Amino acid sequence: MTPPFHHEWCFTGHGDKGFAVAPNGNVAVVGDPKDGLRVFAGSQAKVPWEATTIAKLPDAAGGVQFDLQGNLYVGYRDKKPTTIIPGFEGDRFAEAMGRIHKYSPTGTMESGNLFPTIPAGPAMTYDVLYGAFDTDCLTRFPRFSVDGFGRIYYPTNIAPRITVIDNAGNEILSFGTYGNRDSMGGLPGDLVPTKGIPLGFPNSVAVTDNYIYVGDMVNHRLLRLRKVFQVEVSSSIGNARKGFGQSHGSNRWFEPDP
Repeated sequence: MTPPFHHEWCFTGHGDKGFAVAPNGNVAVVGDPKDGLRVFAGSQAKVPWEATTIAKLPDAAGGVQFDLQGNLYVGYRDKKPTTIIPGFEGDRFAEAMGRIHKYSPTGTMESGNLFPTIPAGPAMTYDVLYGAFDTDCLTRFPRFSVDGFGRIYYPTNIAPRITVIDNAGNEILSFGTYGNRDSMGGLPGDLVPTKGIPLGFPNSVAVTDNYIYVGDMVNHRLLRLRKVFQVEVSSSIGNARKGFGQSHGSNRWFEPDP
C-alpha cells in the first residue's frame, strides 16, 4: 500500500511513532524528520498509494489520530508548554513535554483523498502537557485518542495522569494517581489500595464509546476503565413553545473494570 520507509531503533532517537486510519480508508503515518507526517490515499487499482506530506516533524513526535470528520491530529514537541507540572519547573522533562496539533482536511471524504494538497498549518494547537518525550532514547512514543465526539484523551506520563478535553481545548476531567503493580484500584488482589486509578507511567490511551484503555508502561499492564455517565435534564417553563427543553449527558468519573 505504501512505499518502503524506515524507522531507526534508538541510536538517533527514532522509533515506532504511530499510524491512523481515516473513516474513508486514508492512512496517516508519523515518520522520522525526513518523512514527517504523511497521509496516503489511493485504491487497489494503483499501488503504492501516493502520499501528501502534511508537516515536517521533529524527532520528538508520536501519536496520530483522525476524527469522524477527517480532521487529523498529531502530537509532537514544538515548544515548551505554557504550564508545567509543579515540581518539574527545573527538571529536563519540562523541556520534553509535547502538544497536540489539529490539521483540517484540504479534500473531502467522498473524493477518497482527505489531503490532496498540503495544509497551510495546524488549524488548532492544544497547549496541553502531552508526553513527555524522552530527550535521549525512548522508542515507545506516547499515544493519544479521539472519540466520536472529537474529545481528546491524552497521557501526561510523568504525572501520572490521563486528561480528557473537548475539541475546543477545554478540560473535562483528569484521573490517575501513582500506584505500582501492588495497587489494583479496588479489584481483587489489591495489596496497596489507592484513592484513584493507580498508574506508573501511562504512555498510551485508546477509547471506545463505553471504555478507556490505558497502557501503563512501567507497570507492564493494560487497564480498562468503564465510563460512568450521569444524565442531567433541564426544562424551560413558560416558554412560548410548550414542552421545549434540552438534555445532555456528561462523563462524571471512571472506575476500574474487571
